[in-house]
Amino acid sequence: MENEDYILILGASGNIGGKIAQELIARGQQVGVAGRSRERLQQFAEKAEIWAGDFGDDAFLRKALSKATSLFITVPDEHLADPAVTAQRLKVLLEGTPVTHVVNISNSIVKRGGAATRLVAFEQELNKLKHLHLKHLRAANFFENLHWGFSTPYHPDLKLPYISSYEVACVAANYLQHKNFAGQSVAVLLGPQDYSMAELAAAAGTLYRQQPYTPENIHFFKPFNEGDFEVERRTAANTSQLKEERFTLAYFIQHDLHPPQLM
Repeated sequence: MENEDYILILGASGNIGGKIAQELIARGQQVGVAGRSRERLQQFAEKAEIWAGDFGDDAFLRKALSKATSLFITVPDEHLADPAVTAQRLKVLLEGTPVTHVVNISNSIVKRGGAATRLVAFEQELNKLKHLHLKHLRAANFFENLHWGFSTPYHPDLKLPYISSYEVACVAANYLQHKNFAGQSVAVLLGPQDYSMAELAAAAGTLYRQQPYTPENIHFFKPFNEGDFEVERRTAANTSQLKEERFTLAYFIQHDLHPPQLM
């Protein structure tokens, strides 16, 4: 019997959206995958309905949303510059669609430089859409951030939470499949532990080299190095139990971290 639910994944040509789509397809769910790159969406050919287009295109989004009952949102950075505008735009586009449940990817860093991060501000704006059931996933940094390499302005000993995107994808897929949430709520996913860049580099078999600030990145890195940030408090409930090997740092290093990054 065909599943009546239709789950649309926005950003399916990206890292987390693609993994969520793969999880749902493996579970036999009816899935639509939307993203900018038609080439990257081809991995879902004959497995999901493909919607290639830009998040900024209202006509494209309206068509993609037309039969979705559940929705995963990841918003491109350029559309987070004004969270209120993007949330209001989504409200208009969602009116008249079958969408009842939305899973939104957020971040466990809730404040930086004394202000709410853009993802948390976007959560707050989405929560004004009272007709929808919303689950915000405040996830730790993905291990994939290490693809930037082990040369950043982070202080070598600064510890932050990291998590496998495979684990986040499994959690998101569960919420989208079962729709077992109501109202507006948050799930915090902090990974197995906090890591410093020095520790992450050592685990990958290399050395960490702290870089100086640049005019382009100082606003991002300086608040972290000076302790001017707020992260979700770690508890037993939001600490990963690592039920699958692919959820571990060791799996990421072995399977996903490209050798050229090991400088």
